[in-house]
Amino acid sequence: MWQRAYLYRLKRDIDLWIERGWVTPANAEAILKQAEEKPSARRMPAILAILGAVLIGFAVMSFVAANWNEISKLAKLVMIFAALWLSWGAAFVLERRAHPAFAQAAVLIGLGIFGGGIMLIAQIYHIVTDDPGGVLAWCIASLAAAWLLPSRPALALGILLMLVWTSFTLGISEKTPHWAFWIPWIAAFALSLRLSWLPGFHLALLAAFVWQAIWAVSIAETFLMDPAWLLLFYVFEALAIWLAAMLFSARSPRFASTAEAYAIFLTFALFWIWQISPDRGVGEAAALFWPFLIAILAAVAVLAVLAVTRGILAMRDALAIAAIALASLVYPAVDSAAPALVPWVYAALFLALSAWLVSYGTAHDFRFAVNFGFVAFGAEVLWLYFETMGTLLDTAIFFALGGILLIAGSVVMERMRRRLVAQVEGDAA
Repeated sequence: MWQRAYLYRLKRDIDLWIERGWVTPANAEAILKQAEEKPSARRMPAILAILGAVLIGFAVMSFVAANWNEISKLAKLVMIFAALWLSWGAAFVLERRAHPAFAQAAVLIGLGIFGGGIMLIAQIYHIVTDDPGGVLAWCIASLAAAWLLPSRPALALGILLMLVWTSFTLGISEKTPHWAFWIPWIAAFALSLRLSWLPGFHLALLAAFVWQAIWAVSIAETFLMDPAWLLLFYVFEALAIWLAAMLFSARSPRFASTAEAYAIFLTFALFWIWQISPDRGVGEAAALFWPFLIAILAAVAVLAVLAVTRGILAMRDALAIAAIALASLVYPAVDSAAPALVPWVYAALFLALSAWLVSYGTAHDFRFAVNFGFVAFGAEVLWLYFETMGTLLDTAIFFALGGILLIAGSVVMERMRRRLVAQVEGDAA
């Protein structure tokens, strides 16, 4: 669908470019021919090679797991390491012969065999199979291969192994957060930028968010605080990512728009939780948490000021983001003073912010923000209808008030827009 829409627009633009003399008819035909070639046709050999490498890696690990007694342990080691060096040699030869996709597949096979070798050594020396140290060694090898060669599939494998490593650690001990995860994560994140690989950037961001989700309980217990305070930090973190993405939008638009999309999703998903009144108690150890909270709040403030002063963020958009931060910050006070009002206040704010997100996306030509704003608004309305309100009369009153406020807000915004347009036209005259 997106390919057809892109081709339609490209053909229309090329006709205009030919009329203006920017492109010759011969060049236009070559451009269209290149654009009409389906990506799947160009990438299919590489995709099949990578999938084949994955299967071979699983075959090696299954072979080791079978613990076949007919072959001696020494013979198994020789076979594993011979296959490892053979795969690396094949990768070198294929790269020299200008077959990069197949070279990457050979690299992935080598890393799979490396993991099989770790399993085999653990099997020979009776090392505990769920020891996360072996997975960490495999992860480091993958990241090193991604850096030295360079290799995008190796980076993807390294990020996935990073998550397996922290999952094994969680299974062993849930009391202390696995802070060591961030050391290889930083390397993987830097690699995704160095390789200019957007899927790797996606994986790195997702890995960071997954870690914070699975270790949230452990973090809260470490600082002896209820989830509301950790949620507050996460909201500010999402806002910081959002604002930082805006600041880097001109330098690296692809990566910035991706980070901004994740930040928007997380900001609204986390902000929505306020209306279900999460617990807000704190213990003595929470004093260690305040510096982190103050630091992330200061980062959000600095990034917002930079975005506004550089003309990247309009003042009305800055006020909306400030409303998210302020509403999150005052939640403990609101929940303490008037807990019955929390669902009403934060549901109304969520609806208003969802409507604002649509206008923000429209102004910045950001389709994800527009679509997500509509989805968030519709999902919130359904939530209110089925879960939040006690009676249909309460529901009717809430929706009526919400509709009136939205219409009033649209009128005010339209008047402000007309005043700004008139002022600009007056200055131009």
